Amino acid sequence: MHCGDKHRHTKRRGKARFCTWCGEEIKIGEVYETWLYFDGGSRMSVYAHEECAEAWDEAAREEGGIVEVGHGDMERPKPKGTPLSDALIEAGCL
Repeated sequence: MHCGDKHRHTKRRGKARFCTWCGEEIKIGEVYETWLYFDGGSRMSVYAHEECAEAWDEAAREEGGIVEVGHGDMERPKPKGTPLSDALIEAGCL
């Protein structure tokens, strides 16, 4: 098993995407990361909110490699303290 290169995007429109880490929808305007995961003959597209991707990376560092999770198995971390994210949290938007 291995992972392809990560790409960072801001969702602007289109098809609903759900975070593989937390299972929540990635909404228009949210930054997310995507990469391909290969295991044997199968390939899966992975989508993760920016803060979920950071938590996933941290978990992988702690485990010394790749961390596999089932869709929505983990809790979404609160976005790191930027003025905008703090205001969105206070308003109940995140």
